[in-house]
Amino acid sequence: MFSLQELNRLAAQSRVVLKQEPATTVEVLGQGPDAVVRKVYRNRGTRWLQSFGRRSRAEREYDNLRAVERTGSACTRALGWSARRRLLCIEESTLITQFVPSSTPLKQVLANLPRGGSAPERRLLAAAAGQLLATLHRGGFLWCTPMPRNILVLGAPAQGQLAVCDTPAGIDFGRSIRGTALSTIDLFDAAFSPSRRRDFSATERFRWLLAYCAGDRQEVRRLWRIVAPRSVFAHDARRALAMFWHTYILLPLRRRRSHPQQSAT
Repeated sequence: MFSLQELNRLAAQSRVVLKQEPATTVEVLGQGPDAVVRKVYRNRGTRWLQSFGRRSRAEREYDNLRAVERTGSACTRALGWSARRRLLCIEESTLITQFVPSSTPLKQVLANLPRGGSAPERRLLAAAAGQLLATLHRGGFLWCTPMPRNILVLGAPAQGQLAVCDTPAGIDFGRSIRGTALSTIDLFDAAFSPSRRRDFSATERFRWLLAYCAGDRQEVRRLWRIVAPRSVFAHDARRALAMFWHTYILLPLRRRRSHPQQSAT
């Protein structure tokens, strides 16, 4: 973990605020290859109470980015995290990641590209996003928030290079979930939700899913029939249940089994 002294040294070189809200601050500290991104998450009111006995958002995101790396997917490199607690509740947590130069959120890139088939970059990026999610699922990682705002475009859009940048809600299963019912949670958010239908045309969403299915058109048709008719309410219920069950019930059990308490001496 970066020490406060090291972060202050980088901030003295350069400090650029990317996001400033009551609950979140995101800033770039330092310059050149040593630059880092510092994300500070603050809990107030009911959010503070809900953090009782739980892991901080910074810790979850740190672990999830490390899990994404293990799948072989490109992502922002997690460098460290810290948290400040009061009465077993989390007041503030901080995540440090490596700064990725020449990168832009996919959401912003899509908004700047012309629609209607006149921008081949849109089709390329849709396919690249489908391939990215397929790699994550084969590696056993359920993203839970695979929206364009959480994906970075590296370099020029025509290069079609993407990286994961935000994963606080992810779940690491450690085994492939591709083709399972769990995978459809990510498919909806990535290509079939009302927001994605505004981001991508039907043709671009088909290219997205075709890339996810590695060109298997029969699998594309099967998944399209499952996910396309799903309502936002049904999707939100599925995702909430999966996150609660796997994050707050099964994951703590697995951790206790993997790290049994040592007997007292």
